[in-house]
Amino acid sequence: MVEVEIQRKVIEYRIVGGTGACGRAQRSTFPAGIEAPVQYGPGVSAFAVYMTQYQLLPYQRTAEVLNERAGLGTSPGTLQRAVRVAATRPEVPVTAIRRALIAAPVAHADETGRRVNGNLYRLHVLSTDRFTACCPHPKRGAEAPDAFGLLAPFAGVLVHDHGSACQRYSCWQAFCNAHHLREPTAIAERSPSQPWATDMIALLCQANALVGEAQNLKALPTGDVERLRTRYDTILIEAGNPPRPCRPGTRGRIKQSPAGNLIRRLREHRNEVLRFLTDLRVPGDNNPAERDLRMPKLKQKVSDCFRSETGGDAFVILRSCLSTRRKQSDDIFNSLVLTFQG
Repeated sequence: MVEVEIQRKVIEYRIVGGTGACGRAQRSTFPAGIEAPVQYGPGVSAFAVYMTQYQLLPYQRTAEVLNERAGLGTSPGTLQRAVRVAATRPEVPVTAIRRALIAAPVAHADETGRRVNGNLYRLHVLSTDRFTACCPHPKRGAEAPDAFGLLAPFAGVLVHDHGSACQRYSCWQAFCNAHHLREPTAIAERSPSQPWATDMIALLCQANALVGEAQNLKALPTGDVERLRTRYDTILIEAGNPPRPCRPGTRGRIKQSPAGNLIRRLREHRNEVLRFLTDLRVPGDNNPAERDLRMPKLKQKVSDCFRSETGGDAFVILRSCLSTRRKQSDDIFNSLVLTFQG
């Protein structure tokens, strides 16, 4: 019993830090950030976030990597906690990203679906070649861009997929011509009696080539712009496809053919479709925004869905910061380490 008592005294002596000159126990403080008897450092936490939120590896497989390569018996719950902690830190960079996007001369907007706890949500994105901001929302319509809070004060050129929700804003608009190439291609393949579709494809490709050759210029020559516009109008005039008339005794909107809907859109929004001819800062497509949504879609393919809104929101916050850092050629892993270091 005496030996056990001596060992207990030694343990207490080591824990409290020995005794001072007056014989009283001296307590030392833990380093900043140490809050538990067993705790992983910033490097392990940063690795967990990097692998699950950037490399899109599932939590279980990330835990297996840490166990096999570093001998750390981490659990998926521990990794999830690291992600939640990381998502609460980047308030300052997220605010800076949003301000930079509002002040950008040209920005790209798009949205896609994602599953959260079995329900269909929407993920909206606004981006440039240097910044990315993502916003989750349960709906697809006008409420989502309003909740995003970036499009109302935006005064530059907004490039998008001719969505009606984006067209409500007073900024300059530009439509994605990648869609205007796919739709005529489908029409030309299904309906050989619609030769205008092939002509429109050739015109848009020619216009895009001219813009690509003129990137060192401030603007396309006025003669080229007018020639392309005249050809554009002529193709739509010759296309025909008048609207289908309303049948007697019926009410509501009459369903039009895909060719008729496309022709009407191209006529009514000629300036938005051909914006890239008059402003060389504007690309002819909305591919940057679609690329920014590709990784979130891959995350859904890997993990099927998010189990909770908390996890889905954490992914969106971190994805905005990590995508922005990648665009600016920053060291993503080191930035995560600094995030956990405060």
